[in-house]
Amino acid sequence: MVKSSSFPSLYFFAFFILCSSSTIVSSVSVPLSKTFSYANNGAPHSGLVEFNASFRPLPIENHPFRLCFYKPIHSDSYILGIGMGTADVNSLMRWVWAANLDKPVGENAKLVFNRGGNLALIDSNGRYAWQTNTGSKGVVDMKLLPNGNLVLVDKNGGFVWQSFDHPTNTLLVGQTLNPGITSTSNKLVNGAYSLVLQGKQLGLFFNPPNPKPDSSKPLNYFNLIEPSLQNFDIENITFNTAPESLGDAFANQLSLYTGGHSFGFTYAHPKYNSTLSIFRLGSDGNAYIYTYYEQGSFEQNAWEQTYATFSRQGINSECLMPEKCGSFGLCSDNQCVACPTPQGLAGWTKQCKQPNIPSCNAANVGYYKLEAVNHFLNAGDVESEGPMDVNQCMKKCSDDCKCVGFFYRVDGSMCLRTTQLYTLVKLSEDTESNKSHTAYIKYAKEKPQNLVHQN
Repeated sequence: MVKSSSFPSLYFFAFFILCSSSTIVSSVSVPLSKTFSYANNGAPHSGLVEFNASFRPLPIENHPFRLCFYKPIHSDSYILGIGMGTADVNSLMRWVWAANLDKPVGENAKLVFNRGGNLALIDSNGRYAWQTNTGSKGVVDMKLLPNGNLVLVDKNGGFVWQSFDHPTNTLLVGQTLNPGITSTSNKLVNGAYSLVLQGKQLGLFFNPPNPKPDSSKPLNYFNLIEPSLQNFDIENITFNTAPESLGDAFANQLSLYTGGHSFGFTYAHPKYNSTLSIFRLGSDGNAYIYTYYEQGSFEQNAWEQTYATFSRQGINSECLMPEKCGSFGLCSDNQCVACPTPQGLAGWTKQCKQPNIPSCNAANVGYYKLEAVNHFLNAGDVESEGPMDVNQCMKKCSDDCKCVGFFYRVDGSMCLRTTQLYTLVKLSEDTESNKSHTAYIKYAKEKPQNLVHQN
């Protein structure tokens, strides 16, 4: 009897505690003095700004960061973003975070922070373009921190929401790519390119802007994780300076640190304070580090490029960038050197295009061969088929309407078919191993009866 009578008491006690807790959270509100509604109007500012944008700064800043409405040149719409830099002749303002890239707003849109703790961007027609969805979650204030992180905090200073969990194309020092927090927290995106943390790799991917039908799977063309760690799942990646415990020799060193393994991949080592640096996925598919350092001289630029994944000075050639030579071209020694055609190599121009293949009939296609040539995908996480002979590989490509060519390793009898060509990498012919790399480019024969497969 005691047990049966105590159960309802415990139930109602738990229910009372739950309701009381909910009431406490919901009763917490943003002080009236902290709320605001800022309209996107008035005279725009100009200067040295990324995307040649004009901007309207909001009274939310922490030098060199500030929250702004900005409008890229040739655009009629505005983005809410965080700018870094002063926009003068020596300090380009770079946009290091954006709220509403997919839903830009117009004149007289409003950024509203209400007493319930929700931060929302509302267009002039009442449409919600973006919001934090933090109403009634205990938010009491909003801050732009010295590291560029925009945060909504509770009464204990804990982060209820932070821009660091929603990266666009940039990581700031201390920012982490972390799968599982949001649908975009594990990646950087810039146009056709993305940098994605998944499983054992931090991969660079290319999603062609005009893919062929059924061939739009993003192409993994490079992995930033060292081969020694590719046997481990990476929990997260943090862009950061070296900890003080490593000593003065490592001061200002910039690395990507892997959560769960405590390894760091060093990418830059400026000789000055590097805490105001950004890791940026460029619109060209390259990954860069830019370091911001105000030196107190109008003759010196505050920004310096301190790293690039593909460069003329580094170990990874610019020829590994998918669109280094536009939609098609042969690249050697960081330069576009030729436009391959069925009649031979022609001089490369921006008009160079891969052969047209209007028919899916295997009997109407042929191939022309290039020796000592790789595809940019060979530097990524791709698996070739084989072993098989070259005629088997050719038949697989001919029977596949999406296949535009294949790359064949003579020494290993391995076949890599591709649905996209873009930049082809010319290898040095000084070694026999390079000569075993061959490319076969599919093209439509003018007269089917003249079809000759070239081996």
